[in-house]
Amino acid sequence: MKVKRLVPILLATVIGISVLAGCGSTIDGKKTGATLNEEEISLGFMNFMARYQQLIYDAQFSSIFGTGMWSQDLFNEGTDMETSVKNNVTENIELLYLLEDHMEDYKVEITEDELLKMEEAAEKFIEDNTKTAINQMGATKEYVTQMLRFNTIQNKMRKAIDKEVDTKVSDEEAAQKTISYVKVDSKSTTDEEGKTKEYTEEEKENLKKEVEDFATAAKKDFEKAAEDAGYSVSKDYSYGADESTLGEDVIKVADKLKEGEISDLITTDDNYYVVRMESTFDKEATEKKKESIVQERKDEHYKEVCDGYKEGVKFEVNEKEWAKVKFDDLFTLKQTDTNQTQENKDDSTSEEEEKNDSTQDKNNSDSE
Repeated sequence: MKVKRLVPILLATVIGISVLAGCGSTIDGKKTGATLNEEEISLGFMNFMARYQQLIYDAQFSSIFGTGMWSQDLFNEGTDMETSVKNNVTENIELLYLLEDHMEDYKVEITEDELLKMEEAAEKFIEDNTKTAINQMGATKEYVTQMLRFNTIQNKMRKAIDKEVDTKVSDEEAAQKTISYVKVDSKSTTDEEGKTKEYTEEEKENLKKEVEDFATAAKKDFEKAAEDAGYSVSKDYSYGADESTLGEDVIKVADKLKEGEISDLITTDDNYYVVRMESTFDKEATEKKKESIVQERKDEHYKEVCDGYKEGVKFEVNEKEWAKVKFDDLFTLKQTDTNQTQENKDDSTSEEEEKNDSTQDKNNSDSE
C-alpha cells in the first residue's frame, strides 16, 4: 500500500460522520501552522485538512487494517501512517497556495457565483454533522469553504496547464500488438499450502519435455492443448515498443509471428513460454495507448510546472504545533451519497482525481 497523493476529497455536502471516541480537538487554530515566504497559514486550517483526510482513510481502511493502522507503516515509507499522511497534507497545502499565487499565469478566476455555492456547501456540511464530529475535525465554515476553493483552483489550473500539452500521437509511437500465451515456471512449483518447491534436475528435464509436447500440440489447437496439459492461457495481452514485462526473449520471438501463428517453445531464465499472435496491429489497444501517452505527457508537464513554482520558495512547517495534530480517535462514515453531479466534481476535484472517483466510490460502497 503506497500513497502518492491525498485520497480524493468527497463532496462535503453528502457525507455524515461520527466519532468513535475522543473528547474533542485541543488544537489552537489561531496559531501559525506553516509559512509560505512571509504568508502565515493557520494551524486550524492545516489541522482540518489533515483530519478530513484521516476521515476518508478511516472509512476506507480501518475495517481492513484495524484501529491501530495509524501507528503502522502501511505505506512502506519507514514511518507510521499518521506521519506519512501528515507529510502528504503539508506538501499538498504548499502546492495549493502556490497554485493560488499563480492563477493569473493562466487567467484562472473564481466567480462570485462559484464562491457562493462553496459557502452554501460548507454551511450544509456543518449543519449535517454532529457537533462532536465537527469539533473533533476542527471544521469551520471558513475552512471547508477554503478547501473547496483551493480544489476548484487546482482543478482549473490543471485543465489550463494540460492545454499546453501536445495531444498528437502517431500510430508508430503507440502501435500495439496483441498476443495470448502460456507461461510455465521452469524452476519451481507451488503446492496447495502455498509453499514453493524447487524442481530436481530430473523433474526439470521431464517438465521441459511436457512443455515441448504442449507446444507441438498447440499448433493445432492452442486452447485445447492448454486445457489438456492443465495450463492457463493468458489472453489478449497487448504490448508495444516499451514492453518490459514479458522480457526481450519472448518479445523477439513474438514480433516474428504473423497473425494466428503460434511459436515454438521459448525458454527464458525462469520460465517457458508458448505464444500465439492475435493481432500484429491492435487498433483498439493502440488507441488506448495513445490516451495513456497523452496522460503521461500531461502528468509530467503538470509536475514540471508545479515543481517550478516551488523553486526559490521558502515553505516552513511549525513542527512544534503541527506535532499536536494527532489521529488518535477514529472517524466513521454514517452515510455516503456517491451520485455526484459533474458540476460538483468540477468544483471540488482535479481532472486527474475525477478518473479515480469512480474507483473511489466503488471502494466506499464496499468498505464503508
